[in-house]
Amino acid sequence: MNYMKILVCSDSHGRLGLMLDAMEKERPQRVFFLGDCYRDGQALADAYPDVPMELVKGNCDWDKAPEELVVEAGGVKFLLTHGHRYYVKSGTDQLARAAREKGVDVACFGHTHDALNMPDRGVLLFNPGSAGGVHARAGYGVIVVSGGIYRADLR
Repeated sequence: MNYMKILVCSDSHGRLGLMLDAMEKERPQRVFFLGDCYRDGQALADAYPDVPMELVKGNCDWDKAPEELVVEAGGVKFLLTHGHRYYVKSGTDQLARAAREKGVDVACFGHTHDALNMPDRGVLLFNPGSAGGVHARAGYGVIVVSGGIYRADLR
């Protein structure tokens, strides 16, 4: 395999159905879960122990877990965060600035429940929306990476 498919989910809030369906439909090689409800991410990891998963906690999570991770996949560097610490409900400027400072290619975040796939001065800002369909249409994201090149899609 010359590419890697990454499933990106956030804000499930106790509703695992879409994430489980997405695992079966997309057959990802890796998963990024961006918080709110961290336990849902853990349940997904338990259900698919052979799929590497990176999970961060959100503002509604009290688990002892990372609030942010910087990871690499297929030559692409990702910032994984829920987004509340960057006040993304008021705009993405702080997140974009932090992503550039950290030298990442893609900043994956949640919190707003609004899907977003937007370049910002050299960094892709990617929010998969709410996997639980809370206050928004239910959705997730897929990022395909290969040799430092990526394609991000909202579903």
